[in-house]
Amino acid sequence: MDMTTSLAAWLLVVLAVGVLSWYLARHQRRQDLRRTQAEALLRALNRYSEWLCAQRMAAVFQGEGPEAAAALDTACTIRLRWFPELAGDMAELLGVHNRLINFLGTQQALWLRDPERWLESGHDQRFMALWRQHRFALQALLAKLEQATRLRIAFSPTPRGKTTYA
Repeated sequence: MDMTTSLAAWLLVVLAVGVLSWYLARHQRRQDLRRTQAEALLRALNRYSEWLCAQRMAAVFQGEGPEAAAALDTACTIRLRWFPELAGDMAELLGVHNRLINFLGTQQALWLRDPERWLESGHDQRFMALWRQHRFALQALLAKLEQATRLRIAFSPTPRGKTTYA
């Protein structure tokens, strides 16, 4: 092999190593960004879950509230941009959210109209059933997020002692 061919071969090897190095660094940066966004998604879901917990003990339901709307908006924005594979699970969580908002609004109207009937309506058991649906949807979403980011997620929607239910 002459010197020119040898030099060209080495140049090709160096170029291939450079391209591979660039690709691996880019892939690592993207993974790091996805992990950062996963943490932001977790914070948003935690804020939403805390708001939801507070609704059980709220004397007056005043609609979705800005903190819940902002948390869900943040979660949806992050999911859309960084985790398209979570679309179905996020849709399920939002479906439960819509059922909860509808239930809470209906219960508030019933309480204002007929407090005795409201007391007999089993509102707490129905809220708890919806809360369990929320937890189930949230856990499914977090399991897929854990797989997508290869992170270990230890998520508790409310710290112990801040709620009266599991």
